Amino acid sequence: MVRPVLALDTATARATFAAGLPGGVVTDRVIAEKRDLSRAIESVAMEVLRGAGVAPRDLAAVVVADGPGSFTGLRIGIAFAKGLCRALGVPLLAAPSLLGAARAVLDGAGDVVAEYDALRGEVYRAVYRFDATGAVTVVRAPALAPANDAALRAGGLRATEADASAAALVRLAGVAGGPAPVADAAGWEPAYGRPAEAEARLLAQHARLPGA
Repeated sequence: MVRPVLALDTATARATFAAGLPGGVVTDRVIAEKRDLSRAIESVAMEVLRGAGVAPRDLAAVVVADGPGSFTGLRIGIAFAKGLCRALGVPLLAAPSLLGAARAVLDGAGDVVAEYDALRGEVYRAVYRFDATGAVTVVRAPALAPANDAALRAGGLRATEADASAAALVRLAGVAGGPAPVADAAGWEPAYGRPAEAEARLLAQHARLPGA
């Protein structure tokens, strides 16, 4: 991929944005307060593009973290990414936020265990292996797991939500095992990891109904 991309990761409380060539210098910014995300997302994305010397019309794609993570953050970020792709006529690429965090802590080959706090004594956990070319192998796909499961935590470097990185997603664009094209961007939804609280309550209420 020889044209620049814009990447955004809004899966955690620390939303990150980056733009640049996958193999080149990347400009990035952070929205540290989640409550500012819906108000600031467009201006920060445009600021990142200007900082990288990239016009929106020059983008080859928009890369978005597709979860797991914050329901509200993902909804805001992915709605923005879908709208931008539709306006520019460019592809939408998606990758787990856990993958971006894993790449951010390892600049080279090796294994990384990526974990995000999922509350309720659980984590979202994935394990990735990077080879010398930068290609990615999914050793363990993102899934909910007990936070105290020592067997699943063994081995490799560790990445957490503090390492979430849109800049790493830019680096991964065009790499084998990296962000993948979304075939039907309009109808696509991210991998939230678990139902939103409101949805979970509705499901629980339905399960208690007679005949359900």
